[in-house]
Amino acid sequence: MTKILKALAAYLTDWKNLLAHALIGVGLVAVAVFLPVHWAIRLAILVAVVAFNIARGRRDAARKAGKAGKAGEASEAQS
Repeated sequence: MTKILKALAAYLTDWKNLLAHALIGVGLVAVAVFLPVHWAIRLAILVAVVAFNIARGRRDAARKAGKAGKAGEASEAQS
């Protein structure tokens, strides 16, 4: 359970995620004011944003791990 809470806290404190959710929120409010949209479409957009953010976070983590691994290999090769 703590692993889930830590992952959720990390997800919610990432500025890119906050920005994406803020932009989508403003967009949804604007759409709701000017063009009524069914709640299911709003929910689908929210789920898509979360899924893309999770995929981006995993891709970024994999890139960081790959760079760290390559840096370690380079320093070992120089030794």
